[in-house]
Amino acid sequence: MFKNFFKIIILFFTNFALAQDFSIKENPALVSIIPSNEIFFVEENYYFGIKIDLEKGWKTYWKNPGDAGAPISIKWKDSSTVNNFEVLFPFPKKFLDHGVSTIGYENQVIFPVKIEKNELEKIDEKIVIDYLVCKDICIPISETKHLQINFQKMKQSDTFLEVFKTVPKSKQNYFNIEDIIISNEKLKIQFTKNSEFENIKLFAHSEDVNPKANKLKSSFEILFDENVSSLIKPINISISDGKVYEEISFDPNSLKQKSKQIIYFIFMAFLGGLILNLMPCVLPILSLKLYSFLNLAKDNANQMRYDCFLIVAGIITSFLFLALTVIFLKNFGETVGWGFQFQNHYFLIFILILILIFSLNLLGFFEIVLPQNILYKINDFLDSNSKSGHYFSGVFATLLATPCSAPFLGTAVGFSMGSSNHNIVIIFLTIALGFSFPYLCFIILPKIVKLFPKPGKWMNHFKFFLGLLMLLSFIWISNLFKINYLIIFLLTLLILFFSYLKKRDKFTMISSLLFIVINVLVFSDGFGLQKKKLVWENYDKKSLENHLNENKVVLVDVTADWCVTCQFNKMTTLNSSKVVDFLIKNDVEVIRADWTNKDKDILNFIKKYNRYGIPVNIVYGPKNKKGILLPEILSKDIVINKLMEVGIK
Repeated sequence: MFKNFFKIIILFFTNFALAQDFSIKENPALVSIIPSNEIFFVEENYYFGIKIDLEKGWKTYWKNPGDAGAPISIKWKDSSTVNNFEVLFPFPKKFLDHGVSTIGYENQVIFPVKIEKNELEKIDEKIVIDYLVCKDICIPISETKHLQINFQKMKQSDTFLEVFKTVPKSKQNYFNIEDIIISNEKLKIQFTKNSEFENIKLFAHSEDVNPKANKLKSSFEILFDENVSSLIKPINISISDGKVYEEISFDPNSLKQKSKQIIYFIFMAFLGGLILNLMPCVLPILSLKLYSFLNLAKDNANQMRYDCFLIVAGIITSFLFLALTVIFLKNFGETVGWGFQFQNHYFLIFILILILIFSLNLLGFFEIVLPQNILYKINDFLDSNSKSGHYFSGVFATLLATPCSAPFLGTAVGFSMGSSNHNIVIIFLTIALGFSFPYLCFIILPKIVKLFPKPGKWMNHFKFFLGLLMLLSFIWISNLFKINYLIIFLLTLLILFFSYLKKRDKFTMISSLLFIVINVLVFSDGFGLQKKKLVWENYDKKSLENHLNENKVVLVDVTADWCVTCQFNKMTTLNSSKVVDFLIKNDVEVIRADWTNKDKDILNFIKKYNRYGIPVNIVYGPKNKKGILLPEILSKDIVINKLMEVGIK
């Protein structure tokens, strides 16, 4: 830094001395204004150009000139002229002279100048152009030029259009930033994987300082002369791969908060993981482990700690495996969402068989239909008190947790999926810690087990109840294969019948009957207990845009058959008579995006809202065409109030 500083000082005094004898007649740059007495009209705006032809070896500068130099500036000679203008800078080049790095142009450059028309049809005024040219010496030049514009004479110029295309423009979304790492006087910008990274060039600019951009192996580093937290004006980066020219702006205030945001998302991830334990797809697993702890001697604290440690290890390694899988797929250009493995039929078959075996074991089915030696082997495999049993119960709980999107979880996962690889690992491991929290409590305070009732007959009833919950999960996953419900229903009856033959008590009989009733109410479509009044339109991007252009109110439901939370929202809210009647009465367009099977269009749609998991519910209307994202767990009042907020009177 100091070395470059002294080089600049020496160059400055040398150039200053040499420039004393400089005459405008020796100007190595020829400046002209184009077009003459006409105007360029591009993308609904008016432009003229300042063309500078430079002699060989001479250069002029970009808006951030680098270690030395100064950008071009223009002003009206008569300050009473009210037409505002803005000088635009084409994408520059980087030069290295005498060890000093500069950014600018050589040979020829055209600076497009955007000008407001106001009420004038013609402009005939003088402008002052200040610019700097450098070779072995640097020469500041100020020229007065005659600007003649006729707004009614619009000129077409391929040369001007080619230059205009190289001016970086914002909101193109071509270069997607994966992560920004902030550290005092430095920003590190990581872009999403790009096979042409070696062709990408980047320059930075700020009105507060002149930042310096360095290209690293797979990212860019922007250096500042002062702490990033002290900056006020926006930081703009101009980036190009030679085909697309884009400008991306950063608000220093948002950058200051970014270092704090990771703590917020970590907190959200922990809460989301903790709440996952209460979701219907996971609660049986947690309950089973609590059940197994009650069988331990109450004074055997070390054994309980060890068992819980194995469960936590299973959970953490499973979430770490998921994180690494996401990173692996991401590096190959694939984008996945929360619960992506449930879109794989082979995984579904595996998990279906596993759930059925666990369920049958808890219901005592194996004790009746299998020989003693086979029964012994199965019990040994499923023994939750074995080392492998504890570890794999953690793995199993993680697998069942992924189709659930608990409150706070969507926010945290959305942040990680759109962030860097190390943030993905951090967020997933934090979810794992939240998910493991009940077991961590037993590790820290094993005496908590004394708060539970003493072992007794109720434990057998509790075990049977958990078996019913697991059987319900089996039925739910079976429906994903579109198996005839009657076949599943008869299989369920057969299992419950044999289980009752083994136990023959009132609890088994009553709970089995209640289970059958709930089974029919939840999974059967044939009983017609609720008429389907709503006709949901399949998701289509163009159709959604058409509805919004017609100022219609729209409700979009992104769902999947394997998503437990989605089904819960349908039963409690979206299919409720109150919401259905409200939607019909107010002519709300309802669109359903079915993500049961992998669909990139749906994934790209929810990514716009920084979501990578479901459920996702969004309402649109005349008052908010960008859409309002609803929480993961819906209620009737939330849906109705948000629909009224976007335009229902």
